[in-house]
Amino acid sequence: MIDCTQRWSTGSLLPKATGHNCFMRAFVGDGQVGIGGSTSAFSQTEVLQEPESPDTLQRDTSLGGAARPRLLQNPLVASLLLGIASLAFFVIGIGRPAMMYFDEAYFVPEARAFAQGQPNPHPIVPTLAKPPLGKFMMSFGIKAAGDNPFGWRIVGAVCGSLTLIAVYLWAYLLLHDRRLAGLAATLALFNNFLFVMSRVAMMDAYLIVFLMWSLVAYTAALDLQIQPLTRRLLLTCSGVLLGLAGACKWNAVDTLAVFLLVSVALPLIARSAPAMSDPTLRKWAANAKQIGFPIFLIGLIVAPIASYSLAFWPLCRLLHRPFSAHELISMNASIFHFNSTSVSNRAITSLWYSWPLQLKPQRALSYLVGNPVVTWGGLAALALCVGRAWRALGIPELFVVLLFASNYLQWVVTPEKGIFYYYYYPSVMILGVAIAVALRSIPRRILGVRLALAIAVSAIVVFVWCYPHMAHLDSPWDCALGCWI
Repeated sequence: MIDCTQRWSTGSLLPKATGHNCFMRAFVGDGQVGIGGSTSAFSQTEVLQEPESPDTLQRDTSLGGAARPRLLQNPLVASLLLGIASLAFFVIGIGRPAMMYFDEAYFVPEARAFAQGQPNPHPIVPTLAKPPLGKFMMSFGIKAAGDNPFGWRIVGAVCGSLTLIAVYLWAYLLLHDRRLAGLAATLALFNNFLFVMSRVAMMDAYLIVFLMWSLVAYTAALDLQIQPLTRRLLLTCSGVLLGLAGACKWNAVDTLAVFLLVSVALPLIARSAPAMSDPTLRKWAANAKQIGFPIFLIGLIVAPIASYSLAFWPLCRLLHRPFSAHELISMNASIFHFNSTSVSNRAITSLWYSWPLQLKPQRALSYLVGNPVVTWGGLAALALCVGRAWRALGIPELFVVLLFASNYLQWVVTPEKGIFYYYYYPSVMILGVAIAVALRSIPRRILGVRLALAIAVSAIVVFVWCYPHMAHLDSPWDCALGCWI
């Protein structure tokens, strides 16, 4: 049993805690790290934040200021505030355009069928063109807000804000630095993809929210100093979430492959190259050993299959078909056949190798184009991560490189006949975190300028320039910052 008793840099002793309290204290950054059963103490302020100046300390202790910074330093509180603010940001003007656009005409009628409890009598594409969970979730927005543009898109906006929360928490778990986690969340919010895809009634917002939260659960299971039972539950939760992500779009299988690879490779790398591996790698390897092979088998194979399969139950009820293994196999065979044989409109498709450096917006989809500060800067960050992973086997660097490679290179071998630029969305979400990971190993200031701040401001400036078109503002505001030819 793990003892959460520990001494902070001030010398005050925290009470012992087990179970949920131990998990929460480990998450918000208590001052010990256990590796292989041993425990080493360090100052929390040395790891999680920069030293505070006397002026800052004086300001914090006046007018109740001491309580406010401590509250905001809690990553759970900070991420929640980010989520609330981003939801308000996504919802403003979400009813524009006041009609279905791009692929909404495929998915809204299917969500409407769930809301009405009757099969869609005139589907544009087969009901089984995509797995059903995203359409089922979209139906709750239609039930709550009506069969209108706001109702079609509101659940996707909620998923977008939850995605941002997950990005912050995942980056914090990887880096144990709230400022770098804040940078990762900022780059996610302003990478253009999150804004556009959270405001359109398509399946990608649902895929990404489950995908990012599975990363949070998996990383927490391997990184936090928590009870073995809690660790195993988190690992299983990551598998359940990946199954739900796959029940929105099949892309989730690539992240599952990374989880399996990391889980198998961790103990092997730690044993074969102990001198080269960093402390995080040794800690993750020890925690993976504590989880045990049977739980990995259950959490990353049985749990995803179970949650994926259960997501088809509402569809079986809607279509009055039996919920059985034979029916599930038949449904998934139909999904594969449709996606591997349908020919898409070549005017709006694009080749996978053109996505990373693309600057031409996808006009039919809210003028979507990746923010080059994130998409181009993220590629440079990945190069730095590859170099550090090769030299020191750094876990954060290895993890983001594997995740980006799996989510991007899948499109090299996909049997789908036509692929679209917005398929780059999961990879772009990884790129923002890769920038934060890369910054941990380079100087924070260059020529007196804080590098993280410069990157964040640059991303915001580019986003603001793109905003009028992405938000479908009416004339003349759509061209207030220039018209795109």
